[in-house]
Amino acid sequence: MFPDEIVTPRLRLRALSREVVDPLDAYEQFAASRSDTIEEETEFVTWNPHETPKETLDFLEQAEEGHESGENAIYAVFPRDGEDGAGEFAGTAGFNPEWDKRRAVFGMWLRKEFWGRGYSGERAAAFFAAVFDVLDLDVALAYAMPENEASCRAIEKYTDRFGGQEDGLFPNEAVDADGTPRDVRGWSVTREQWETATGGDYDAEFRWEGRE
Repeated sequence: MFPDEIVTPRLRLRALSREVVDPLDAYEQFAASRSDTIEEETEFVTWNPHETPKETLDFLEQAEEGHESGENAIYAVFPRDGEDGAGEFAGTAGFNPEWDKRRAVFGMWLRKEFWGRGYSGERAAAFFAAVFDVLDLDVALAYAMPENEASCRAIEKYTDRFGGQEDGLFPNEAVDADGTPRDVRGWSVTREQWETATGGDYDAEFRWEGRE
């Protein structure tokens, strides 16, 4: 159902799995005991740095199961040739379809060295096409904690590009890994808005592979 691989001008997104990212290599980026930047990278997300390799293994297995079952699409992000750090595991990006509501929620986590490159907007453009054109859903949503100013700016920029808008502040909408409620700002783009902004044509800027 979900594309196995999505290629954009600067990124290659591959369905996250143990084959795509070795669990021990991923643990080096996800664990507080191994990464000097993970605490900063997870400040505004709802998961904590991993404590054991088993936690990383479980995460990868869950991603595989979600992709196969059509419940959740999570991709490993790799910069393409010509980018600084080409071929390195740069982070994860995904969308969570809410099939009964005909909508999908976007998310992205990047390692610090890949911040500030505009990758969020680039993968969002590809995800809009996948959600609206491939999966035939009606609305795409993105959320960010108000304190995460960089993510708020990025989401605002790409939703505006595709005709969307900010929907407001949602108190206690997110829950931290430790159970603490957190407020979030939310944005949305409808399929009609996306089609108006793009003409339903994404100019072959990207392609997806492996969808049956």
